[in-house]
Amino acid sequence: MKDTLVLRMALFAVVYGVLAFLCIGIRDPDSQSTLLWPAGGILLGALMASRRKDWLGWVLIAGALHLLAGMWTGRALPVSLVYMLTDLVVMCGIAAVWRKRVLPHFNLQSPSNLAYFLGLLLVGAIVGTVLNSLGLSLVNAGASTRVYTWFVADLIGNLVGAPLVIAWSAFRARRSGGSTQTNFYFGLIWFVLLVASAALAFDGPTSVAVLGSQSYELSYLPLLFVVLVALVWDQRGLTLATLVLALVAAFNTAQNEGPFADSMAFFGNGLLEVQGYIGAACLAGLLMTAIISTRNRALRDAAVWKLRFEAALQGSQHLVYEYDPASQQFIWAGDTRGLLGLTPSDLATLDAFLKHVHPADRPQVVEGFDARSSVRTAAAAAELRFRICSATDQCFRVVDTGGPLADLDDQVYRINGLLRLPGNDDVGHNPG
Repeated sequence: MKDTLVLRMALFAVVYGVLAFLCIGIRDPDSQSTLLWPAGGILLGALMASRRKDWLGWVLIAGALHLLAGMWTGRALPVSLVYMLTDLVVMCGIAAVWRKRVLPHFNLQSPSNLAYFLGLLLVGAIVGTVLNSLGLSLVNAGASTRVYTWFVADLIGNLVGAPLVIAWSAFRARRSGGSTQTNFYFGLIWFVLLVASAALAFDGPTSVAVLGSQSYELSYLPLLFVVLVALVWDQRGLTLATLVLALVAAFNTAQNEGPFADSMAFFGNGLLEVQGYIGAACLAGLLMTAIISTRNRALRDAAVWKLRFEAALQGSQHLVYEYDPASQQFIWAGDTRGLLGLTPSDLATLDAFLKHVHPADRPQVVEGFDARSSVRTAAAAAELRFRICSATDQCFRVVDTGGPLADLDDQVYRINGLLRLPGNDDVGHNPG
């Protein structure tokens, strides 16, 4: 366990350090704030997915790397300390509230968890912006009037980085039960096309070389492949895709390349517009994967309950049917072949069903189904006892317990029933 924690911290240090040193170089000249900060999201994800007693290690590593990256890129020490301390306080606060609310399900694969996570990020970004402005004022660095720069950088960075850690923290290599090889290769194809389309859309020389110009419409193309990666590789694939898209878009825009380079929509800063683009991609992807995960869990639960239901029917020698009076069609559940020597298609309609009912019992069966077709009759819930004969004329005595289902207009739209075979001593033969 201790060795695993050490390896995880080493991996965290590498990922956090690389992102910190890369992204802190893209700074707003007025506020000295980085314009994209996924490293903060990496720290937040690590805190959200780990035990509180391990938090000190994550915080010390992140704080040291954050401070080193700031000093390395020319920030004054007091300014670097303000940004570092603000980041640590906000990330720990968000993680503490998150763990108190969602324990023990530390994932973003349900709409409720995702909504709560987004709310915490928004509140954390607001609190962090206030603390950052106050801190810069105290160290006489000048509280920038462009506080939105840190706000957006922190919010989008957390939206990119934290889901990445949360999604991959529970990853375990499995020999079976995971993604199929076909899904892996399809996901890899979409991921490669995502990287290629992002380069085509945001890298100026590439766009000019391939298309002769930089087109704003190309920025929508990578979003298609983000969706395709998410569909095949789920949330883990989505987080990788959005991180790659965020880095490609931000760095090329910072170099005055791509469709957002000349934008003046956000106070003359195209990087803030590309942050909105990245945020929209992350939000759409996270919402989509949460909905898909919820649906897949429901399908898996339904499949499990269906298996249990079928096993219970087979073990108890019961059959269940659903009958539609309008179409006179049956739907069967249970082992009809094993219990009656008949397939569901042999009993698909009322006429087909009656053909296999013993001739002496047919009138009472017809009368019983007619009674069940009206909820106003007392006989609707009456028990039916009759014999069913197989294709070999071997007859089985069965007990049919069923009743009608009525709609709001008191009209029968379904009849559900349970067939029970009392035992082999009731076996007979069709007299003709």
